[in-house]
Amino acid sequence: MDITVGDISVRLGRTIGDDEKPRVEAFIEDASALVRDHCGSGYAETPGIKAVICAEVIRWLAVAPGIVSERVGDIQVEFGSSATTQSLSPAARASLKRYRRKLASISLVREAE
Repeated sequence: MDITVGDISVRLGRTIGDDEKPRVEAFIEDASALVRDHCGSGYAETPGIKAVICAEVIRWLAVAPGIVSERVGDIQVEFGSSATTQSLSPAARASLKRYRRKLASISLVREAE
């Protein structure tokens, strides 16, 4: 299941311009890699995982580079020297919890000779 710029566009409710496509494609690739790292090997891409990746890309698109924090009441914006690194949000991690490999133990028994 490949996620496309069109998937993001539909969820945003607007067309993504040609000038914005490379950034969106990079975000899709980055979010997909973070999800793979978080879930480990052996997970299957499901509609739930697709929804998480699309939501993370949309969240990253909403953050203006260089803005560290923003407050709406009394309009306060704090700028930093660089934007924060992209990572999975706590909501994304919670949604992906069911796709992660569970820890388990196995019994090892040695047969008597």
